[in-house]
Amino acid sequence: MEKSKTQQAIELVDAGAKPFAAAREVGLAPNALYLALKKRREQQNAEPCPCCGTLVPGEKINRDVLKD
Repeated sequence: MEKSKTQQAIELVDAGAKPFAAAREVGLAPNALYLALKKRREQQNAEPCPCCGTLVPGEKINRDVLKD
């Protein structure tokens, strides 16, 4: 199966290309690539919520209110 343009551009960025150049090279709008990179960065910092299990940024979890 062929990779999407966004996936191709992310691979180029991971290989050292600038996001704007990578987006243009694969024919993608730069804004779409910047949004995908932002989403990936947020997911990398995510932790499962101790109450419901959904992924949330780790700094949003108030551990003071949790039971031991």
